Amino acid sequence: MKDDFFVFDNAIHMYKLTEDNVDFQHGGIERTNALVEYAKKFSGPGYPYDDITGRELAVEDAYRLMFDESDTDIAMAQTVPSHGGWKLGFSPAENNWKLKEAYPDRVLFCGGVDPITHGHYGAVNEAIRQIKEWGAVSFKFYQAHSGGVHWQIDDRQVAYPLWEALLENGVNNVQFHKGLAFNTQHIKDLQPYDLERAAQDFPEMNFIVHHLGDPFINETINIAARYENIHLALTAWINQYPVAPRAALHAIGKCLMHVGPDRLLWGSEAFVWPKVQAYIDLFAGMEMPEDLQDGYGYPPLTHEVKAKIFGLNFAKLMGIDVDVKLKELYGNGKKKGKKATRKAARHGK
Repeated sequence: MKDDFFVFDNAIHMYKLTEDNVDFQHGGIERTNALVEYAKKFSGPGYPYDDITGRELAVEDAYRLMFDESDTDIAMAQTVPSHGGWKLGFSPAENNWKLKEAYPDRVLFCGGVDPITHGHYGAVNEAIRQIKEWGAVSFKFYQAHSGGVHWQIDDRQVAYPLWEALLENGVNNVQFHKGLAFNTQHIKDLQPYDLERAAQDFPEMNFIVHHLGDPFINETINIAARYENIHLALTAWINQYPVAPRAALHAIGKCLMHVGPDRLLWGSEAFVWPKVQAYIDLFAGMEMPEDLQDGYGYPPLTHEVKAKIFGLNFAKLMGIDVDVKLKELYGNGKKKGKKATRKAARHGK
């Protein structure tokens, strides 16, 4: 824990960018370079990026970075089924499942399928397999491939069978990369507008949107404000703060003002930015400046608001009793945050 904040990281990725996974003929190198350059753009002293080109993250290193070297309590290992340039995706499902299998008390598995790569029926079958065999409790989706190939969340023939199958198999949280096009993805294919009809047609499904759909920030927030089953992950925005603090504060302030604090989620985007603790410390101490409160009407970043964003909101979505989880991890449920305590929990002491 960070002070008395329960920290539940919504978005960590077990990347695999080794030669056997890079699709050299379909922009794999260019796609990798674009992602690394984006991370570099929003890095700085104390907040470094990691050039992960040509590498695959080991489960032991992921645990060390996430739990030994940060105050994160639990995390969701998120598959990145972005296949335009990577054969198995940037962060393959199997790699994320392996992290969950190695540390099931700390890590939840977010699966991932793609109806274009897997095919209509193949995506449904693979999703069900990941639930039954690998214990997927959520799914992540990337809708845009290189060159304008894409699918939509509200497509009744392509997407709706997926949502129906997930609900039938006990999964009611789906997550989407919106905005932030890389390489030759078409930005229009990453607009948030297809969320609306799907949110209406599947009120029992929670739709989690990442990156605030940048550059469609206002549109994404407007949509989320009107549908209580749409949640916003602040992924990338916390990472941008050290370089562009006012821009990040405006984005967070708009979310608080229009959506409220109960549907905002913490996500570190590890491990492109590997120093997770630096971002935890940053957000724990972040304040909404008075001029932004007075000039734009943004609510203050109170302790209660930060606690919800850091982990209470996502724990509620995932049906996790925080007090029970803390007792499971630390023995007596007391507020812990020391590195020695995390190592003891790791080894079952």
